[in-house]
Amino acid sequence: MNDIASNDEVASRPRRHNGPISRRLLAIARTVRSEEPSVGELFDRLESEGLGLTLLLLTIPALIPLPGPFGMVFGTMVALVALQILFGAERLWLPESLRRRPVPQRLLRKVIRAGLDWAGVAERSLREDRLVWLTGRTARMLLALPLLLMAVTIILPIPMGNVMPALALIAASIGFMAADGLAVLVSMLIAMAAVVWTAVLLYTGAAAADYAAMLLARLAVQLRAVLESLGVDLDFAAGVSTVFAVATGFMALAFWVQTIRHRSRRRATSDPAPDPHERSRAMSRRSLVAAASLATVAAAAFVATRFMLTGGI
Repeated sequence: MNDIASNDEVASRPRRHNGPISRRLLAIARTVRSEEPSVGELFDRLESEGLGLTLLLLTIPALIPLPGPFGMVFGTMVALVALQILFGAERLWLPESLRRRPVPQRLLRKVIRAGLDWAGVAERSLREDRLVWLTGRTARMLLALPLLLMAVTIILPIPMGNVMPALALIAASIGFMAADGLAVLVSMLIAMAAVVWTAVLLYTGAAAADYAAMLLARLAVQLRAVLESLGVDLDFAAGVSTVFAVATGFMALAFWVQTIRHRSRRRATSDPAPDPHERSRAMSRRSLVAAASLATVAAAAFVATRFMLTGGI
Protein backbone atom coordinates (compact mmCIF):
# COMPACT_ATOMS: atom_id res chain seq x y z
CA MET A 1 0.00 0.00 0.00
CA ASN A 2 1.33 3.41 -0.96
CA ASP A 3 2.24 5.76 1.85
CA ILE A 4 -0.35 8.48 2.28
CA ALA A 5 2.12 11.19 3.05
CA SER A 6 4.87 10.92 0.43
CA ASN A 7 6.52 14.17 -0.60
CA ASP A 8 4.89 14.14 -4.05
CA GLU A 9 1.49 13.60 -2.51
CA VAL A 10 1.98 16.37 0.04
CA ALA A 11 3.03 18.73 -2.71
CA SER A 12 -0.02 17.84 -4.77
CA ARG A 13 -2.52 18.36 -1.93
CA PRO A 14 -5.22 20.89 -2.86
CA ARG A 15 -5.28 24.22 -1.11
CA ARG A 16 -8.10 23.07 1.16
CA HIS A 17 -5.54 20.76 2.85
CA ASN A 18 -3.27 23.64 3.78
CA GLY A 19 -5.15 24.48 6.97
CA PRO A 20 -3.79 24.04 10.51
CA ILE A 21 -5.45 20.69 11.21
CA SER A 22 -4.55 19.24 7.80
CA ARG A 23 -0.91 20.29 8.24
CA ARG A 24 -0.74 18.53 11.59
CA LEU A 25 -2.31 15.37 10.18
CA LEU A 26 0.10 15.33 7.26
CA ALA A 27 3.02 15.91 9.62
CA ILE A 28 1.96 12.83 11.60
CA ALA A 29 1.73 10.84 8.36
CA ARG A 30 5.23 11.87 7.29
CA THR A 31 6.80 10.90 10.61
CA VAL A 32 5.21 7.45 10.79
CA ARG A 33 5.23 6.32 7.15
CA SER A 34 8.36 4.20 7.69
CA GLU A 35 7.58 2.85 11.16
CA GLU A 36 4.77 1.60 13.37
CA PRO A 37 4.72 3.93 16.38
CA SER A 38 3.35 3.08 19.78
CA VAL A 39 0.33 4.90 21.16
CA GLY A 40 2.57 6.81 23.56
CA GLU A 41 5.01 7.89 20.84
CA LEU A 42 2.15 9.09 18.65
CA PHE A 43 0.64 11.30 21.35
CA ASP A 44 4.07 12.56 22.42
CA ARG A 45 4.58 13.84 18.88
CA LEU A 46 1.19 15.55 18.98
CA GLU A 47 2.12 17.27 22.28
CA SER A 48 -0.70 19.55 23.51
CA GLU A 49 -2.58 19.13 20.21
CA GLY A 50 -3.10 15.49 21.16
CA LEU A 51 -5.57 16.62 23.80
CA GLY A 52 -7.78 18.23 21.16
CA LEU A 53 -7.44 15.26 18.81
CA THR A 54 -8.32 12.83 21.61
CA LEU A 55 -11.39 14.87 22.55
CA LEU A 56 -12.48 14.80 18.93
CA LEU A 57 -12.00 11.05 18.42
CA LEU A 58 -13.79 10.20 21.68
CA THR A 59 -16.69 12.59 21.12
CA ILE A 60 -17.70 11.55 17.60
CA PRO A 61 -19.11 8.12 18.70
CA ALA A 62 -21.04 9.88 21.48
CA LEU A 63 -23.05 11.77 18.83
CA ILE A 64 -25.42 8.78 18.65
CA PRO A 65 -28.63 10.38 20.04
CA LEU A 66 -29.67 7.40 22.17
CA PRO A 67 -28.92 6.58 25.80
CA GLY A 68 -26.81 3.50 26.28
CA PRO A 69 -23.24 2.22 26.30
CA PHE A 70 -21.90 4.69 23.73
CA GLY A 71 -22.71 7.73 25.84
CA MET A 72 -21.60 6.16 29.10
CA VAL A 73 -18.32 4.71 27.81
CA PHE A 74 -17.17 7.58 25.61
CA GLY A 75 -18.55 10.24 27.96
CA THR A 76 -16.49 8.75 30.79
CA MET A 77 -13.35 8.75 28.63
CA VAL A 78 -13.97 12.36 27.60
CA ALA A 79 -14.38 13.25 31.28
CA LEU A 80 -10.97 11.72 32.04
CA VAL A 81 -9.37 13.82 29.29
CA ALA A 82 -11.17 16.95 30.55
CA LEU A 83 -9.83 16.28 34.05
CA GLN A 84 -6.28 16.11 32.69
CA ILE A 85 -6.80 19.45 30.93
CA LEU A 86 -8.26 20.89 34.16
CA PHE A 87 -5.09 20.00 36.06
CA GLY A 88 -2.87 21.63 33.44
CA ALA A 89 -1.69 18.62 31.44
CA GLU A 90 0.27 19.56 28.31
CA ARG A 91 0.22 16.03 26.96
CA LEU A 92 -2.27 13.23 27.25
CA TRP A 93 -1.49 10.88 30.13
CA LEU A 94 -2.00 7.20 29.33
CA PRO A 95 -1.37 4.02 31.32
CA GLU A 96 2.02 2.53 30.50
CA SER A 97 0.45 -0.68 29.18
CA LEU A 98 -1.56 1.37 26.68
CA ARG A 99 1.39 3.61 25.77
CA ARG A 100 3.41 0.57 24.68
CA ARG A 101 0.73 -0.76 22.33
CA PRO A 102 1.61 -0.27 18.64
CA VAL A 103 -0.71 1.66 16.34
CA PRO A 104 -1.35 -0.35 13.14
CA GLN A 105 -0.24 1.66 10.11
CA ARG A 106 -3.30 0.59 8.11
CA LEU A 107 -5.59 1.96 10.84
CA LEU A 108 -3.53 5.14 11.07
CA ARG A 109 -3.75 5.65 7.32
CA LYS A 110 -7.53 5.30 7.39
CA VAL A 111 -7.84 7.73 10.29
CA ILE A 112 -5.64 10.33 8.58
CA ARG A 113 -7.46 9.99 5.25
CA ALA A 114 -10.82 10.44 6.99
CA GLY A 115 -9.42 13.30 9.05
CA LEU A 116 -8.20 15.12 5.93
CA ASP A 117 -11.67 14.85 4.41
CA TRP A 118 -13.52 16.48 7.31
CA ALA A 119 -10.64 18.88 8.03
CA GLY A 120 -10.93 20.29 4.51
CA VAL A 121 -14.55 21.18 5.28
CA ALA A 122 -14.02 22.43 8.83
CA GLU A 123 -11.02 24.60 7.94
CA ARG A 124 -13.05 26.79 5.60
CA SER A 125 -14.26 28.74 8.64
CA LEU A 126 -11.12 28.35 10.81
CA ARG A 127 -8.24 30.79 11.13
CA GLU A 128 -5.07 29.98 12.98
CA ASP A 129 -4.03 32.21 15.92
CA ARG A 130 -7.37 34.03 16.05
CA LEU A 131 -8.21 35.00 19.67
CA VAL A 132 -5.22 32.85 20.55
CA TRP A 133 -5.52 33.71 24.26
CA LEU A 134 -8.52 31.35 24.37
CA THR A 135 -6.38 28.37 23.32
CA GLY A 136 -3.43 28.70 25.72
CA ARG A 137 -2.73 26.52 28.72
CA THR A 138 -4.46 28.77 31.28
CA ALA A 139 -7.54 29.19 29.10
CA ARG A 140 -7.73 25.43 28.53
CA MET A 141 -7.62 24.83 32.29
CA LEU A 142 -10.51 27.25 32.84
CA LEU A 143 -12.52 25.90 29.92
CA ALA A 144 -12.04 22.32 31.12
CA LEU A 145 -14.86 22.78 33.64
CA PRO A 146 -17.61 23.30 31.02
CA LEU A 147 -16.02 20.50 28.96
CA LEU A 148 -16.24 18.23 31.99
CA LEU A 149 -19.88 19.25 32.43
CA MET A 150 -20.56 18.33 28.79
CA ALA A 151 -18.94 14.92 29.34
CA VAL A 152 -21.13 14.28 32.40
CA THR A 153 -24.19 15.32 30.38
CA ILE A 154 -23.27 12.76 27.71
CA ILE A 155 -22.99 10.06 30.39
CA LEU A 156 -26.53 10.74 31.64
CA PRO A 157 -29.11 8.36 30.09
CA ILE A 158 -31.16 11.09 28.43
CA PRO A 159 -32.64 10.39 24.95
CA MET A 160 -31.42 13.02 22.47
CA GLY A 161 -29.27 14.49 25.25
CA ASN A 162 -25.94 13.59 23.65
CA VAL A 163 -26.05 15.76 20.53
CA MET A 164 -25.67 19.31 21.86
CA PRO A 165 -22.90 18.50 24.39
CA ALA A 166 -21.05 16.45 21.75
CA LEU A 167 -21.22 19.35 19.28
CA ALA A 168 -19.79 21.66 21.95
CA LEU A 169 -16.91 19.24 22.59
CA ILE A 170 -16.21 18.83 18.86
CA ALA A 171 -16.08 22.60 18.36
CA ALA A 172 -13.73 22.96 21.35
CA SER A 173 -11.43 20.18 20.16
CA ILE A 174 -11.22 21.67 16.65
CA GLY A 175 -10.50 25.08 18.17
CA PHE A 176 -7.69 23.67 20.32
CA MET A 177 -6.16 21.79 17.37
CA ALA A 178 -6.34 24.78 15.04
CA ALA A 179 -5.43 27.36 17.73
CA ASP A 180 -8.60 29.24 16.77
CA GLY A 181 -10.08 30.95 19.82
CA LEU A 182 -13.28 31.86 17.99
CA ALA A 183 -14.08 28.16 17.52
CA VAL A 184 -13.49 27.65 21.25
CA LEU A 185 -15.79 30.60 22.01
CA VAL A 186 -18.48 29.09 19.77
CA SER A 187 -18.09 25.81 21.66
CA MET A 188 -18.80 27.62 24.93
CA LEU A 189 -21.97 29.14 23.45
CA ILE A 190 -23.07 25.69 22.31
CA ALA A 191 -22.28 24.37 25.80
CA MET A 192 -24.57 26.97 27.38
CA ALA A 193 -27.32 26.02 24.94
CA ALA A 194 -26.68 22.36 25.78
CA VAL A 195 -27.23 23.03 29.49
CA VAL A 196 -30.60 24.65 28.71
CA TRP A 197 -31.51 21.83 26.31
CA THR A 198 -30.61 19.18 28.89
CA ALA A 199 -32.76 20.91 31.53
CA VAL A 200 -35.70 20.96 29.10
CA LEU A 201 -35.20 17.26 28.29
CA LEU A 202 -35.06 16.36 31.98
CA TYR A 203 -38.26 18.27 32.72
CA THR A 204 -40.19 16.93 29.73
CA GLY A 205 -38.74 13.46 30.26
CA ALA A 206 -39.96 13.35 33.86
CA ALA A 207 -43.44 14.49 32.79
CA ALA A 208 -43.49 11.95 29.95
CA ALA A 209 -42.39 9.16 32.31
CA ASP A 210 -45.22 9.98 34.74
CA TYR A 211 -47.73 10.00 31.89
CA ALA A 212 -46.41 6.70 30.49
CA ALA A 213 -46.56 5.08 33.94
CA MET A 214 -50.19 6.20 34.29
CA LEU A 215 -51.09 4.76 30.87
CA LEU A 216 -49.38 1.45 31.65
CA ALA A 217 -51.21 1.22 34.96
CA ARG A 218 -54.54 1.72 33.22
CA LEU A 219 -53.61 -0.81 30.53
CA ALA A 220 -52.62 -3.34 33.21
CA VAL A 221 -56.00 -2.95 34.96
CA GLN A 222 -57.88 -3.38 31.67
CA LEU A 223 -55.77 -6.40 30.65
CA ARG A 224 -56.38 -8.18 33.94
CA ALA A 225 -60.13 -7.37 33.74
CA VAL A 226 -60.39 -8.78 30.20
CA LEU A 227 -58.54 -12.00 31.10
CA GLU A 228 -60.64 -12.52 34.25
CA SER A 229 -63.85 -12.02 32.24
CA LEU A 230 -62.66 -14.75 29.87
CA GLY A 231 -61.94 -17.09 32.79
CA VAL A 232 -58.15 -17.06 32.28
CA ASP A 233 -56.11 -17.60 35.43
CA LEU A 234 -53.82 -14.59 35.86
CA ASP A 235 -51.04 -16.61 37.50
CA PHE A 236 -51.08 -19.06 34.58
CA ALA A 237 -50.97 -16.21 32.04
CA ALA A 238 -48.09 -14.61 33.95
CA GLY A 239 -46.22 -17.93 33.86
CA VAL A 240 -46.73 -18.22 30.11
CA SER A 241 -45.47 -14.66 29.65
CA THR A 242 -42.41 -15.50 31.74
CA VAL A 243 -41.63 -18.56 29.61
CA PHE A 244 -41.96 -16.56 26.39
CA ALA A 245 -39.84 -13.74 27.84
CA VAL A 246 -37.04 -16.15 28.73
CA ALA A 247 -37.24 -17.90 25.34
CA THR A 248 -37.17 -14.68 23.31
CA GLY A 249 -34.43 -13.31 25.57
CA PHE A 250 -32.21 -16.30 24.79
CA MET A 251 -33.04 -15.91 21.09
CA ALA A 252 -32.06 -12.23 21.21
CA LEU A 253 -28.81 -13.08 22.99
CA ALA A 254 -27.98 -15.74 20.39
CA PHE A 255 -28.67 -13.36 17.50
CA TRP A 256 -26.54 -10.60 19.05
CA VAL A 257 -23.67 -13.03 19.65
CA GLN A 258 -23.85 -14.15 16.01
CA THR A 259 -23.88 -10.52 14.89
CA ILE A 260 -20.75 -9.74 16.91
CA ARG A 261 -18.99 -12.86 15.63
CA HIS A 262 -19.95 -11.97 12.06
CA ARG A 263 -18.46 -8.50 12.41
CA SER A 264 -15.34 -9.80 14.15
CA ARG A 265 -14.81 -12.34 11.37
CA ARG A 266 -15.20 -9.58 8.81
CA ARG A 267 -12.52 -7.45 10.51
CA ALA A 268 -10.15 -10.41 10.80
CA THR A 269 -10.48 -11.24 7.08
CA SER A 270 -10.63 -7.67 5.79
CA ASP A 271 -8.92 -7.31 2.45
CA PRO A 272 -8.52 -4.08 0.45
CA ALA A 273 -9.35 -6.05 -2.75
CA PRO A 274 -13.07 -5.94 -3.74
CA ASP A 275 -15.00 -9.00 -2.67
CA PRO A 276 -17.87 -10.07 -4.99
CA HIS A 277 -19.63 -11.74 -2.06
CA GLU A 278 -19.50 -8.66 0.21
CA ARG A 279 -23.01 -7.54 -0.78
CA SER A 280 -24.58 -10.83 0.33
CA ARG A 281 -22.54 -10.75 3.53
CA ALA A 282 -23.74 -7.22 4.23
CA MET A 283 -27.34 -8.40 3.75
CA SER A 284 -26.70 -11.25 6.18
CA ARG A 285 -25.35 -8.80 8.76
CA ARG A 286 -28.41 -6.58 8.38
CA SER A 287 -30.70 -9.60 8.73
CA LEU A 288 -28.94 -10.66 11.93
CA VAL A 289 -29.24 -7.17 13.39
CA ALA A 290 -32.95 -7.00 12.45
CA ALA A 291 -33.66 -10.42 13.98
CA ALA A 292 -31.76 -9.56 17.15
CA SER A 293 -33.62 -6.26 17.48
CA LEU A 294 -37.03 -7.89 16.96
CA ALA A 295 -36.26 -10.62 19.51
CA THR A 296 -35.11 -7.98 22.01
CA VAL A 297 -38.34 -5.98 21.56
CA ALA A 298 -40.41 -9.15 21.92
CA ALA A 299 -38.61 -10.13 25.12
CA ALA A 300 -39.20 -6.67 26.56
CA ALA A 301 -42.89 -6.86 25.63
CA PHE A 302 -43.33 -10.24 27.34
CA VAL A 303 -41.54 -8.96 30.46
CA ALA A 304 -43.85 -5.94 30.57
CA THR A 305 -46.90 -8.20 30.12
CA ARG A 306 -45.74 -10.40 32.98
CA PHE A 307 -45.45 -7.39 35.31
CA MET A 308 -48.87 -6.11 34.25
CA LEU A 309 -50.46 -9.49 35.01
CA THR A 310 -48.86 -9.83 38.41
CA GLY A 311 -49.71 -6.26 39.47
CA GLY A 312 -46.14 -5.01 39.23
CA ILE A 313 -47.36 -2.10 37.11
